[in-house]
Amino acid sequence: MNLSTFSPSKSTAWHKLALTAAFTIALLPAVSTAAHAEGVDAETQLQLTPLHIQISDHPIEVPGGLSTEGDSYVGLAFLSQQLGLKTSWDEATRTVTVSSDTKTMTMKNQSMTYEMNGHSFYSSKPPVIIEGSTYLPLRFLLEQMGYSIGYTAADKLISIQPVKENTLKLTNVTVNDQQADGITIQYPQIEGWANAEASAKINEFLKAEVAKYQAAANDLLKETKSYVTPDMPELRFSFDVNYTVTYNQQNKLSLHFDTYQYTGGAHGMYDMASHTFDLSTGEELTLKQAALNDPNYKSIINDEIQKQIKERDYTLLTPFVTINDDQRFYLKDNDIVVYFSLYEYTPYALGIPEFHIPVTSFKAQ
Repeated sequence: MNLSTFSPSKSTAWHKLALTAAFTIALLPAVSTAAHAEGVDAETQLQLTPLHIQISDHPIEVPGGLSTEGDSYVGLAFLSQQLGLKTSWDEATRTVTVSSDTKTMTMKNQSMTYEMNGHSFYSSKPPVIIEGSTYLPLRFLLEQMGYSIGYTAADKLISIQPVKENTLKLTNVTVNDQQADGITIQYPQIEGWANAEASAKINEFLKAEVAKYQAAANDLLKETKSYVTPDMPELRFSFDVNYTVTYNQQNKLSLHFDTYQYTGGAHGMYDMASHTFDLSTGEELTLKQAALNDPNYKSIINDEIQKQIKERDYTLLTPFVTINDDQRFYLKDNDIVVYFSLYEYTPYALGIPEFHIPVTSFKAQ
């Protein structure tokens, strides 16, 4: 069974959370020598520099830094003093905790694994400790905590706005009975939503998707074991299913399952399978519906993808002509994000190509 083409629903494919990248913000030029992070890879360094931030209509300057990759980091105290979040540092376990009324996020020094309300996930942006002060990845952290982050290049200004999220709770379910075999699966369930019938429908759908992932993982494990012989090295098998919630506003919920498989060789295969739900009905939305039912939605998206391919100077494996009728997408902020699988158009090294199209590009019908 070839899982690089396995589809649990419609034309969905596979993705790994480990490569979900935080948006890079280019801020002020470096004004100090590079500070090496305590206990973190030599590659993870911060250039300490003030960050110019606007919270609602209030501009402030706060201590922060830029990583070597260009990501902005903010001091831990900023979160409590300016945003009213609760923060703590446990010296014994080297753990940072940031919490609001509905969310609690923990991060350990020297670790790229985060936890939010029991959901364990990965980010390539670890907490950084410099001379006893803790710095956290600004965009990645605040988007998890329910904020929208913007950036004005001309003013080198980061804007932060609280997001009015749907009044529901997402609880994490971990399928851990096969961890010894290298199979790990997590998925969300909705609690506390006013439309109980709609949320139950979505929960059943997600459970059914996970059952398909489990079956596929077991089939792949069985197939992989069949190739093992006494003269072969120890079996190396990994099958991971996680998820990322990208939008939880205006009676819509958008997420993608993040999947990874490794059975040997130079690298594993990853992809993502996205789903966007109407919380008033429990139905999954199509791309056309997300695009306001604009009859020209395909040509609008195609033109924007062609434009972004040119801007990024991509060398394509095959020419891009048009999106599919069942094109994969998810919602993010005020955008529809269309994406493609590894090798579908671009080399493996470029990862999963994603194209953001503002919802304002479409005309409501």
